[in-house]
Amino acid sequence: MKLPAMPADEALRQAALERLDLLDTPPEARFDRLTRIAQAAFDVPMALITLLDGDRQWFKSCQGLDATETDRSVSFCGHAILNDLMLEVPDTLEDERFCDNPQVIGEPGIRFYAGVPLRTLDGYAVGTLCIVDVRPRHLTDQQKRALQDLASLAAQEINREYEKDRLRLDATIEGTHIGTWEWNVQTGEVVLNERWANIVGYSLAELAPISIDTWQRLSHPGDFQASGLILREHLRGKTKLYDSVTRMKHKDGHWVWVRTRGRIISHSRNGKAKMIYGTLSDITEQKSAEQALKTSEERLRALFEMSPIGIALSDFYSGKFLEFNQSLLGSSGYSEEQLKQFSNADITPPEYRDIDAFYLRQMMETGRYGPYEKEIIGLHGQRYPVMLSGVLLTDSGGRKLVWSIVHDIGERKLMEKLKDEFISTVSHELRTPLTSISGALGLLAGGAMGELPEGMKKMVDVASKNSQRLARLVNDLLDMEKLLAGKMRLHMERLRASVLIDEAVKSIAPFAQQHEVSLVVHCEHDGMVRVDEHRFQQVMTNLLSNAVKFSPAKSEVVVRVGSQQADDNSAVLRISVVDKGEGVPEAFRDRIFDKFSQADSSDTRYKAGTGLGLAISRELVQRMDGRIGFVSPPGQGATFYVDFPLQGGD
Repeated sequence: MKLPAMPADEALRQAALERLDLLDTPPEARFDRLTRIAQAAFDVPMALITLLDGDRQWFKSCQGLDATETDRSVSFCGHAILNDLMLEVPDTLEDERFCDNPQVIGEPGIRFYAGVPLRTLDGYAVGTLCIVDVRPRHLTDQQKRALQDLASLAAQEINREYEKDRLRLDATIEGTHIGTWEWNVQTGEVVLNERWANIVGYSLAELAPISIDTWQRLSHPGDFQASGLILREHLRGKTKLYDSVTRMKHKDGHWVWVRTRGRIISHSRNGKAKMIYGTLSDITEQKSAEQALKTSEERLRALFEMSPIGIALSDFYSGKFLEFNQSLLGSSGYSEEQLKQFSNADITPPEYRDIDAFYLRQMMETGRYGPYEKEIIGLHGQRYPVMLSGVLLTDSGGRKLVWSIVHDIGERKLMEKLKDEFISTVSHELRTPLTSISGALGLLAGGAMGELPEGMKKMVDVASKNSQRLARLVNDLLDMEKLLAGKMRLHMERLRASVLIDEAVKSIAPFAQQHEVSLVVHCEHDGMVRVDEHRFQQVMTNLLSNAVKFSPAKSEVVVRVGSQQADDNSAVLRISVVDKGEGVPEAFRDRIFDKFSQADSSDTRYKAGTGLGLAISRELVQRMDGRIGFVSPPGQGATFYVDFPLQGGD
């Protein structure tokens, strides 16, 4: 007897057989129909569909034989799968391969055999459709074709489910660009697809011959050892899936991050892992993104911890503090454990509840709030002022959270108070002697001490003008101090616009003549407004003097009076002062109404001013229920305007 040889691709053939998932499954009608047809059509006692598995021959369908499997070493099918088409043995006693086969000289007494290999879609012969007789015989050509046709039908049935799975798998592999691998644990043979090789920059041909050593050679040494531990856990049955992330050396020399996953798909008869099938995907971009995210988080964490301004994370609904930095703890005096027990309401004085509620609504509508000022109650009950602002966000679990910037402005407030007190004190102390100096210089300039020499007269004129300028500065400082302290009293009364404007223009006319600028009034609506006449004139004098100063000689400054509709649809009287100067510089527009702000702050500026006029004007207009603003198209001069609610009646 001659033992059947093992195919050269036995490991791959065995893997293909196991992928069919047919071994040791119950009988199926679709296969039994074919063997019954073969048995009847060829008038034989036995017809079988067999599968060659390792060292056994297992029968998926069997007619005329009670056994379910036999040893592969005595199988006829073991020889049949080595043929491209059909193996026919007309008389086993005359064939040296089978003449002393136990199945020939013993039960069931095989004298004739004809078997056609059954191949998978990828070409591996995994079994046969065969007919067996107990008497010698020959098949006609027509019978041979019929047996081959039945074998084709059997092969289609064998591959039917596998083909569906393969199509699904191929579509998945194509769509996700993943590599695939198969590893015969017993022999060490490895089968890779082209995509697997492409991930590391190679073709399969360049990596041949392929084995587990190929994998090890390309893997990062440290990662391969860690991956080996994970694999051994899977081989021992401790995990359902082998899942490992490693680095592999690309052909160009850099490392590629890959995720390798796999699962045991077959075991040997002694229960040991036999075949593992799996996938490999390039996750380099994902790893880079994760590293970038980690770096970003580390930077943000460092900024969070090192920020000199308090930062807090709180729950949107309860206001409970969840996280905060050291700056907030340092300002409040609380420990981390203490502050985590509190909510925003717990450390806020009661009088701020309404303003907090307002900005809470603002955050719900816009996603952010502030900035606004309030006070916080510290550890020992002390209060300190803060500037608050923040944003609303939602975490991955759907929880609404609030990030808040809590800027301790206590030191700034103290400095502002000291500055204001200093300015107030200095201003009051300067006013009396300055009035005397200005008066004395005025008398000298007016000839009270006789006619002065020409040179001395010029010096006295310069001194007189500068003392007047200094007096205006002191008066402006005192006005600002009164406004900020709430000490300025306003005498509000209903007045006609034309009367107010005429008075303002008359008072500034000499100044305009000095600068060779004409003043023109266009009164389109002579309505009534409710203002403090003296303070209104102060505002208009400031706007008109600025317009004159910044207008070129021989030009006009126009005052327009007309009605306007406010944002709330109410009627207002708009008084506009239009000049033909250079306009307001773009960089200066955001701070034009700030204290001590001037477009040119150098010592060489030629336009005299204190930098307080517009700041005072804004405060005065707002306190008279008005609004001040400006429009300044580039290179087209400037228009400053004030709006006051129109009063009914004439």
